[in-house]
Amino acid sequence: MATTALSGNMVPRTQSRTIDERSEPRFEGVVELATLMFRGVPHPVNVVNISSRGAMIECDLEPRLGESVAVRFEGCSQIYAFVRWARDGRLGINFGCELTIG
Repeated sequence: MATTALSGNMVPRTQSRTIDERSEPRFEGVVELATLMFRGVPHPVNVVNISSRGAMIECDLEPRLGESVAVRFEGCSQIYAFVRWARDGRLGINFGCELTIG
C-alpha cells in the first residue's frame, strides 16, 4: 500500500470515497485569488474552488489541522476560518459563517 505525504495530523483513508459527502456544491472560477492570513502573516493564494461554507486553496503553508486562519477575497471583508485538511500543496478551509455566492 502506497503512503501519501500529509500535513498536520490528518488521518489517511484506507478506502476511496464511494459517494460525495459534501453538503453543498463547489464552484470553480468564481474566485481565483485570495489573501490568507496565517499566523499573522498575509499570503497570496490561488483558490481552486469555493462553496458557501469553505474553500480549497493552493499554497505552500503547513498549518495544523483545526488551526485558525482568515481569508480575504477581493472586494470582501475578511472571513475567519479553520483548516479542515491539508494535502499535496492544498488546504481545505471551513468558514466561520456561511457565504452567499453569486
